[in-house]
Amino acid sequence: MTMQRKITGTKMAYRPMIEAELSPADRDRAYQRSTRADRIARIAAEKLRAASITMIERKPKMAKWYCLRVESGKEFDVEKSLQDASVEVFVPSEKAVFVRKGEKVQSVRPFFASYLLVRCVPSGEAFQGLRDVKHVFGFVGGNDGYHVVRDEDVDVFKALKGGDIPRMATDKSMAEGDRAEITFGPFNGFTCVVLAVKWCREARARVQIDASGNAFEIESMPLAFLKKL
Repeated sequence: MTMQRKITGTKMAYRPMIEAELSPADRDRAYQRSTRADRIARIAAEKLRAASITMIERKPKMAKWYCLRVESGKEFDVEKSLQDASVEVFVPSEKAVFVRKGEKVQSVRPFFASYLLVRCVPSGEAFQGLRDVKHVFGFVGGNDGYHVVRDEDVDVFKALKGGDIPRMATDKSMAEGDRAEITFGPFNGFTCVVLAVKWCREARARVQIDASGNAFEIESMPLAFLKKL
């Protein structure tokens, strides 16, 4: 049997050291780390400023919508970070009802999980600033450049109430392995492969898009947005 030794004594409350208690060497190291962190944050903020609404106001005709791929579940966090940096951002959303402890709970979720839209004047500095935002993986696009979302496609989603998509014909022959063209929404114009179909009141499909050699998946694409090839 293993004997455990009882530790006795007076528990001391944690108290962080103040600057006056640091040695000169520790103080210098702390200042160096602080200065470096401030410099990195300042550079990141400067790059993100290139993607701000201020630049759009200066060059409105050059501004375009792009699609960012972000960490799933962090869409609204990224939206808040970009809004705080004065970047024009839009997360297509829909109302969702869940049953929790026997009661219906209504919430809002991204229409396309892991994706959101940003509008900026295209430049290397703006793109780098957006890519450096926490929880952002990068832009949708391939070797031919980043995918530009048409203004009219964004406007349609902004006009939707509660994420209710307009009534559109659904191809009920769509099945796993089929190739289809996306004809509506921010991914309009892409060709995709259907990976799975979920039949319900608003049938949806999990699809894979190949953007010039850069493949990515959309977890929940309305079947009404697809035209079978």
